[in-house]
Amino acid sequence: MRSFIEKGVQAVLAHPAVKQALECVLPFRLWIIVPVHIVLFGLSYGVSMALVEESPLAGAGLDRFLLTFPALVLIRLAVFWWHDLYQGLWRYASYQDLLNIIRATVISTVLFVGIGIFWSPLRIPERQAILDLVLCIVFSGGIRFSVRYLRERFSQALPPKAVKNILLVGPLSKIEPLVKEFAGDPASRYKPHSIVDPTRNVLPYRIRVHDVPVLSVSQVLTRKAGLKGLEAVVLCWPEATRKEMDSVVEDLKALHLPFKTIPAVEDILSDRVSINDIRDVEIEDLLERPPVKVEMDRISESLKGKSILVTGGAGSIGSELCRQIAGFHPGRLVIVERSENSLYDFERELRDSYPGVPLHASISSINDGSGLFNIMKDLEVEVVFHAAAYKHVPLMEAAPVESAYNNVLGTYNVSEAAIRAGVKRFVMISTDKAVNPANVMGVTKRIAEMIIQSNNGFHPTRFMVVRFGNVLGSAGSVIPIFKKQILQGKPVTVTHPDIERFFMTIPEAVQLVLQAGCMGKGGEIFILDMGSPMKILNLAEKLITLSGKRPYEDIDIRFTGLRPGEKMYEELLQSCERNIETPHPRILAAVSEPPSKDFIERQVEEIRDLVARHDQEGLMKKFRELVPGYMAQACEEKRISQSTQSP
Repeated sequence: MRSFIEKGVQAVLAHPAVKQALECVLPFRLWIIVPVHIVLFGLSYGVSMALVEESPLAGAGLDRFLLTFPALVLIRLAVFWWHDLYQGLWRYASYQDLLNIIRATVISTVLFVGIGIFWSPLRIPERQAILDLVLCIVFSGGIRFSVRYLRERFSQALPPKAVKNILLVGPLSKIEPLVKEFAGDPASRYKPHSIVDPTRNVLPYRIRVHDVPVLSVSQVLTRKAGLKGLEAVVLCWPEATRKEMDSVVEDLKALHLPFKTIPAVEDILSDRVSINDIRDVEIEDLLERPPVKVEMDRISESLKGKSILVTGGAGSIGSELCRQIAGFHPGRLVIVERSENSLYDFERELRDSYPGVPLHASISSINDGSGLFNIMKDLEVEVVFHAAAYKHVPLMEAAPVESAYNNVLGTYNVSEAAIRAGVKRFVMISTDKAVNPANVMGVTKRIAEMIIQSNNGFHPTRFMVVRFGNVLGSAGSVIPIFKKQILQGKPVTVTHPDIERFFMTIPEAVQLVLQAGCMGKGGEIFILDMGSPMKILNLAEKLITLSGKRPYEDIDIRFTGLRPGEKMYEELLQSCERNIETPHPRILAAVSEPPSKDFIERQVEEIRDLVARHDQEGLMKKFRELVPGYMAQACEEKRISQSTQSP
């Protein structure tokens, strides 16, 4: 019975709502800190009374203490609270904390004495008031600085442990508290060896911060011999632009050390993260593109309280769509996914991260049209984001039937189910490989775009497409492949020295998808501005450099030749499309004449018949018929050969 009660109490206390309520009433630390302050106030007041009164704390003296002290405690506790003196961590006690203690003690003493002037029972001698003020400052400040002193002495007395010597890079104003934090953390796995301030070209001779030498970039490069034992370069500059970060990496790559980065100073000092939460610098950190700005209010208005369905909801793009949508408090989030394990893991993640969002996880295929219709109808779905698709180019090149079945017929099934269920808005995720496609995956996505375009205007549902390029970190992206090769010490494989791709991070792409989705009137193909294309070769060289290795020396780069269906570069507009600006600077709209609904219906039926008969040759012929820009692989290889032979 007792264990049952204990489990019940634990379950209640672990509930998020109960935890939040308890945190709002009084954080755990305050249950210790407030009583400690009451004791300190009692000591200062009692000692001051004992030194001033002739018969201290006995008889009439004790009566006066019991009458006046509660009033002083209430005033002092309130004033100390107002000055945030219960929030700071004593192990980081500083000069600013001492100033706040002096200010709070003076104000509370003046208030208490002022009340005593107008109400005689609380009146105390002036000498006692002054003495109490001084003692309160000594006791309240002393306990804080004692904790800091003992913690620092304890960390110095610990036996030496295996630590990594690191070079900290960033403005001194950001690095100074980090150095102090490293020095005061006995469990830290890292030790600052030197500091580089890239914002200063000239530094005073032999400047040090907490006994750690500060150098300029040029001094570091000329003193490489004196920097032996360093194991990593840690970037401590969260506010840096991507161009500044890239410049630092370029300047310090001669050290041949891996590059790391650290959370913001404010997050470390507030205990939201640990000083040891150092991670690798990712290629995303170096993309030279301004951060995405979206209209949060407009997006919230389009999603809040709505029933929203995401196909491919546990995939790279679909899962990020679900995460960001959940943050806008939808009425219901429906995740359609056919991978059982992926859906199971992702549903648990979402329930933990967004406990207040109603979730419905469905193991379903986009080729089950009637099943999709039932889900949309029963759950009153208002918005659909269609992210499910086959996307691996070489695999689809060898399996055109499966590609057509999933990317073409699957898209048709989802769109028809949405029309029948009365969905208000439908957003399809497309790819730049659909533009003048050179592979099966791209041509099937282009036909899927045509299906979505043909639907608009015939039904209340507003259909739109969002087209963008490669996303960093998605399944099948080159980044994880390159990282694995570098980690294993193997050569990094690039298909061609001149191959280029547009890149965007998954969160960036999804933010712009949500922005485009709330802007669309119906029939648009929105194109995300992904900046300038990036050479895959440059990407590989940068990743090798970030790992602390030298391209072509420590890690070689080998060229393997274009894979089946792979293009040298991607485009974002068809030759028959013209782009127009939208209210958002990072989103364009492609305008073209949509195919008729009757035409698409006939073509879909023919594709369905070819898929049912597994007629690959017939499918390839149909692809070329529907998408005149579809180039055979031989044509692409011929074009590459001609470009490499030209002077």
